[in-house]
Parts: sequence; C-alpha cells; structure tokens
Amino acid sequence: MQILIYGCTRLTDALAPILVQDGHQVTVLDPDSDRLALLRKQADVSTVWVAEPLMLDYLMQGDMAGSEAFFSLTGDDHENILLSQMASHIFNISRVMCHLSDPQLQDFYQPLGIGVLNGGPDSLSAARDLLEE
Repeated sequence: MQILIYGCTRLTDALAPILVQDGHQVTVLDPDSDRLALLRKQADVSTVWVAEPLMLDYLMQGDMAGSEAFFSLTGDDHENILLSQMASHIFNISRVMCHLSDPQLQDFYQPLGIGVLNGGPDSLSAARDLLEE
C-alpha cells in the first residue's frame, strides 16, 4: 500500500519502519531536512523536503493523489486537521489519520471520519489497524 506521512516526528520515527516492514511503500514529507536524513538511515522510506506544508505542489510531489493512506503527524493540531481534511475530501483518501494533542479536538473530529492518534502507547496499533480495514 502507498502511504504518505506528513511530519517527521518521534511518532513517525516509530511508525515508518513498522509500515515498511509490513510491506508498505512509505513517503514522508517534512520541512526539516536533517530529520528526513535521519529517518532515511533508519528505514527504507522516500522523503520530500517541503518549505510550505499546505502547498499542493509538495503534496503532489509526495504523491498524495496516488496514496491509499495518509497520516498527518506534525506537532500542530490545526495543521494536522487541515491536511487530513484535504487528504479525505480533495484527494478522496479513505484511510486518513492525524495526530491531535487537544482532547477536545479529538472528541470533535473522531466522529467525522478522521482517525485520531493521540501519541499515546496505542497509536502504533491504531495506525496499523486503520490499514487493515
């Protein structure tokens, strides 16, 4: 399965190698080229350096249109929500998850069909469960 991850965070560092090990093709987008380089050493992933996260050019370069799953894992809840909505409603990706720290936002967006990862110990299994649906 083709998976696009936006945000190279500790959660991404843990999730990407597992997804690759499960046989998925993973591309990670992030504005921090040093973090992307470290991730490439850790896992066989494609990476795309981005200057502005919400520019469609970067999402297209990461192959958002061809992705079967999308994870937005930045440290910014609002950016994650916006990117997840774009993946779901503009690119019609059915498997979408985003990291949300704020419990009120988690409660609001979960019933709307966006999978929510809270960064807790169950996040990796929740991400893998989404891919098995």
